[in-house]
Amino acid sequence: MAKTSESYFEKAEKLLEQNKPEEALEILRENWNEEQESSKIYKLAGDSKKKMALMTESNSEKKKMLRDALKQYKKALELDPKFKEVVQLKNVLENEMMEAGIRASRFPKLVSDQTPTFWGLILIPVVMIGSIIAAKAILDSQNQSDIMIEVDFNDQLSSTHVQNFRLHAENGNYDGVKFHRIIDGFMVQGGDFENQDGTGGYASAWYGYCNGQASGDSTCSGQGEKAWTVPDEANNGLTHKPGALAMAKTQQANTGGSQFYFVDKDSTPSHLDGVHTVFGQAVSGKIDGAVVSGIDAIDYISEVTTDTSDNPVDEVPTIKRIELQGECDSMVDSVCKAFIYIDLL
Repeated sequence: MAKTSESYFEKAEKLLEQNKPEEALEILRENWNEEQESSKIYKLAGDSKKKMALMTESNSEKKKMLRDALKQYKKALELDPKFKEVVQLKNVLENEMMEAGIRASRFPKLVSDQTPTFWGLILIPVVMIGSIIAAKAILDSQNQSDIMIEVDFNDQLSSTHVQNFRLHAENGNYDGVKFHRIIDGFMVQGGDFENQDGTGGYASAWYGYCNGQASGDSTCSGQGEKAWTVPDEANNGLTHKPGALAMAKTQQANTGGSQFYFVDKDSTPSHLDGVHTVFGQAVSGKIDGAVVSGIDAIDYISEVTTDTSDNPVDEVPTIKRIELQGECDSMVDSVCKAFIYIDLL
């Protein structure tokens, strides 16, 4: 373990010597581990940010980088207060920023030594009132959406696909993603968080497959997470009935990633059974606040105007957010749900 740490530290230091701070920072990010934090990694991150600040011609970008560098040095000292080199770097940077008129924060300091500053006396009440108003506005907006679809996951028969979908949702990958392919009487498809057109998306975690091929290399020969795919669970006995939620993929096996589709009303595409993995079922929904069946909510989406390539044109169904419910522990009768909120934009 020690040799690995020394190796990436040395690589980052060499890149900094070669005036390649962005590449150094990328190496540090790849090797950062929250459970094994190191003051050295934060020190090098601070060095990288400071060097990036010196290399940029943008004044606003320079200020941001210097503030970021100072934050990294402070994090290093939180882990090792006796790190003398970082103490000196931090003090020098603070002096340089002070001389240049750059505050450590973009905003005035409101509290010093647990006592409100001048700006604190003025702004704290304003911030508190603004926070209350903003929180209410956010809550009101979250409770409103054009369409909501409640999905029951089948975590017993398709546990990997359920986990993959839930991880994407937890990470916010689906927020703001549109249903890019809509065929009335067949299905509505979305989930391409990369390109929004059906050409992108990948698995939310490493499941042992690179572009559909079983592999023991999570780097996928250097291609990285964008080559991650999900192994098929298509022969689980679940069929493509109206309201079914299934994984989209290419014609090749084990190539699912993030894209999914709902089967539309009166559609029974049995030719997809055993090919595409069904992992959930729409059980209820809402349209403009009115309670409907999940199938009717899907059908409402399927009826938007599309072009000759099945892309929505006037009203674009777009996922606002996804709320998850249950532990999804693959136990009988366990609760495992998602509430998908969709706006027509």
